[in-house]
Amino acid sequence: MNKTIYRIYTLLCFILAGVMAAEASAQDMSGWSDKTVCRLLLSKPDEPTYLEEVISRSLRCGSAQKNVSKSVLPFKYINANGDIDKSNKIQEFKNSPYELPDNLNYQPNDATIAHYYVKNDSQRRYANKFYKIQPASTSYAFNRNIERNKDIELEMNTKTILSYLYFENGEIVYDEVAPSERFNIVFDDKSYFSSHSMGKSITSYLIGHAICEGYIESIDAPINDWPLMSNTLYFGQPIINLLNMKAGDSSVLDDMTIRFTKTGRHIHDSDPLKRATQDINELKNSKPIKNAKFKYSNLTADILFNYIMHRVGSDFEPFIQNFYQAKVRIQNPVYLATNRIGRENSYNPSMQERIDQGAGRYGISATRYDYLRIAKLMVDDWQGDTCEGRYLKEIYNRRVPTNRRISSWDSADLKWGNPTFGHTAKSYAGQFWTDVYGLNGQKIMVMLGYNGQVIAMDMDNSRIIVISAAKDRHYNSAKLGYIPLKYGRIK
Repeated sequence: MNKTIYRIYTLLCFILAGVMAAEASAQDMSGWSDKTVCRLLLSKPDEPTYLEEVISRSLRCGSAQKNVSKSVLPFKYINANGDIDKSNKIQEFKNSPYELPDNLNYQPNDATIAHYYVKNDSQRRYANKFYKIQPASTSYAFNRNIERNKDIELEMNTKTILSYLYFENGEIVYDEVAPSERFNIVFDDKSYFSSHSMGKSITSYLIGHAICEGYIESIDAPINDWPLMSNTLYFGQPIINLLNMKAGDSSVLDDMTIRFTKTGRHIHDSDPLKRATQDINELKNSKPIKNAKFKYSNLTADILFNYIMHRVGSDFEPFIQNFYQAKVRIQNPVYLATNRIGRENSYNPSMQERIDQGAGRYGISATRYDYLRIAKLMVDDWQGDTCEGRYLKEIYNRRVPTNRRISSWDSADLKWGNPTFGHTAKSYAGQFWTDVYGLNGQKIMVMLGYNGQVIAMDMDNSRIIVISAAKDRHYNSAKLGYIPLKYGRIK
């Protein structure tokens, strides 16, 4: 009898807790105790309502609620133990000199985030690592009809997002950057952010421009005229195989990794592609696996970018400058990442030397509005049915399944963190993520980059989201990405 009563009591407690949580989310929480607010926050650390209440009360919510106290400093972040860390101690990661490491299951403190941003941004000054493209004589000017949103402001104050832009039907609607007092860095329209793998999508778009300008025949054309790749698995393959990550290169590079399997060398470890093509343990005499399916490869976009350089040849500099200056109409310089030739950062190789050795890389460094300009050009091409727009439609129509388990936006099956577009996209279309969960019937194309970089586009409804971040899975991609794409505003 006592056991039965105890079980009923336990069940009622769980039901009551759920009711309290639901009421707290929907109603004024001023009547709840500090301990109750902290308990709700620790149970759902990414719920904006709970975070906002904690901030407004200046609470320090200790793990397992052993300590709930007032804090004289503003809320910074919740670490792996559920504690709020307000220290200025910088955490260095030995194997990640310029970037916060992937799959970091706790949010680094603000001092660490700022430290790694500065280290990463400092690299673009080296001529042997980046090729600089000057801005357009007249940049594209955006119309603005700005709305304020407390959810965006909350994310900017507490999470790992550094810049947020939402564009719809010819106007910028949401426009926020992280507050300067948070990182002691002023993020503004001249701040640079690395594209990381968003550059794969830009590389694909450049393939379309090279086709439309007559330098490449089509996405079905085989790569059979490039001596640098003649003894590698990529030689003879149609471009579409590389665009759709079906080149069968998992024998030389594991899925989602950035290092050659046998040598362990980072593909962006300074040396151009020529080194890999001369190493039997990397690309030399390599063969594609048979009947290859989608397998995410960080190497194929480098191959594609260097193939553009090879095919365009001596016209490459005017080709790439025309793209950014005359078509995108950038406001600030754009920096194209390259692999070094030699060991001196100050050495400035000729473009022909970079082409011959395969020193190109897919990544770029650009400012927030210039990323939006790139995305707007893509949407305009799609809707205008230009040659480049038809290229985008063709790779979209020839998209392939990712063969992965897909999460929903409210998924609780992740070990940690928030779902991202990478978790919720079902298909891959020529270096773009597509078929996003919950957005059925919308033609969505998404560019994703390491540590939470996102450009998501609704190609028919003229909606564009641009997110620059210090770390992914520590900001609310559903609230900032999925919701505005679906409804046109953050609800």
